[in-house]
Amino acid sequence: MKRFLGVFYLLLAGIQGSFGQGYQQVKGQVVDQSTGKPVEFAYISVSGKAWGTLANREGRFSLNYPKIDSQKDGVISAAGYQNVIVPFRNLKPVDSVVIRLEPVVRTPLAVSFRKQTDGRLLVFSALKAIRTNFQATPTALTGFYRETLSTDTACWNVREAILKVEKLPSVQNELPEKVKLVKGRQAVRNPLPKALEGYAFPNGATIVTRSMDLGPPEYWDGDNLNDYEFRLDSVLTGCDNRPAYRLAFAPVAGRRVRVARKGEVLIDTASRAIVRIAYEFTPEATNEVLKTNLKAVFENLSGRSKKEVKRIYSHSQYRQLNGKWFLQDARLVLETQFSVAANSPMMAVIDLHFGTGEYARSNGQAVKEMEVLTTTENLPKQNGRLDDRFWGNFNTILLTDAERP
Repeated sequence: MKRFLGVFYLLLAGIQGSFGQGYQQVKGQVVDQSTGKPVEFAYISVSGKAWGTLANREGRFSLNYPKIDSQKDGVISAAGYQNVIVPFRNLKPVDSVVIRLEPVVRTPLAVSFRKQTDGRLLVFSALKAIRTNFQATPTALTGFYRETLSTDTACWNVREAILKVEKLPSVQNELPEKVKLVKGRQAVRNPLPKALEGYAFPNGATIVTRSMDLGPPEYWDGDNLNDYEFRLDSVLTGCDNRPAYRLAFAPVAGRRVRVARKGEVLIDTASRAIVRIAYEFTPEATNEVLKTNLKAVFENLSGRSKKEVKRIYSHSQYRQLNGKWFLQDARLVLETQFSVAANSPMMAVIDLHFGTGEYARSNGQAVKEMEVLTTTENLPKQNGRLDDRFWGNFNTILLTDAERP
């Protein structure tokens, strides 16, 4: 413990007073030890507990936890960094904490090991191990969802919700997850530019709550795996100080791959679990989205504007608890350029993000069929500045100023 606190300089330590029903709150920012830059989407949890929260894009966070856990340790982790342990009992009543994570230098793999290890076979073995590494029984995740619609000049719409997501691994159909709205809101900046009317996912929550609990991602399922080549290049920290193989992947050269992706995958060296997948659609693939699962977004668009998809980015991060792996967070970013008559082109960005706050086993009835969320477009509208007190004791991803309409 002293080694952690010695290596990772705790600039300010703090805890705010109790509130609500026996809860306490700690706020702060997670930054890179070497550069001082924010570490976006770091995970802040309580040691041994099945819940936590995410830092936002500026590395800022707020964690609500029961008083009964005030003698436990906080754990701050992020892929590519060493964990920091912060004893809650040592915190003082000041405004916030600044936590510095030390980046892990990638360890190059021996040439002989790389030659002997087929990257595709390593990914294949990880996909085969999904049933072993992920929960095979019904699981309920409670987490926070945010969807923003922004341009260079402003954030025009933000939709936020606390969701309960029930995963049923034994159910074999296209969308076995059941998503329930616990609490939600949205805020809109007016007047919305005409070109952006209807530019939204009818239910983006169903996209970013999907995970490998239920099987391989469709782009690597079955023979689709042969469409990609994998280059094993190093070992680094996947999360929680666990070493992971890093593989870069891309479509096989010269092969026509529909809706192709290019990115990286991290595989836990001990369990062979897939810890993280991050990718962008290739330039050719972005032109195909009108024919795929993003079609609904563009079917809703109105007006005479010309639309061109410029970038699609996605990541899914997983973490281990009691020997099983669960979805930590998932994100999808869609950037589209709109051209209206003689006006200058406008770039609009939809950003979907879901972060799991709590994991729990389920009896398979945590979300009943009549409770399933079918759209996020009808969330109650809230006027004025969005106040975090709206969420009570739920853990959320803090809004940045740029994300406020």
